[in-house]
Amino acid sequence: MSEQPERHDEFHLPSPSAQPIMVSLGAALLLAGLIPHSLLWRMTWMTIGGTIAVIGIWLWVSDAIDEYRSLDD
Repeated sequence: MSEQPERHDEFHLPSPSAQPIMVSLGAALLLAGLIPHSLLWRMTWMTIGGTIAVIGIWLWVSDAIDEYRSLDD
């Protein structure tokens, strides 16, 4: 019996993270900002939701870039 050669085409699964939950929470708050009748509350919820979503996307992408750079060639 011959030994199997080492395979370099295996799938890479990213590590679990909380960023998808953070982005979905921000998107939910952003959309929930469309519900209130008052313009002040509408802008407040949309600003908070948009900020959380943008920060979550930023962290998610930066984690993915760091993980990609750490992969063995």
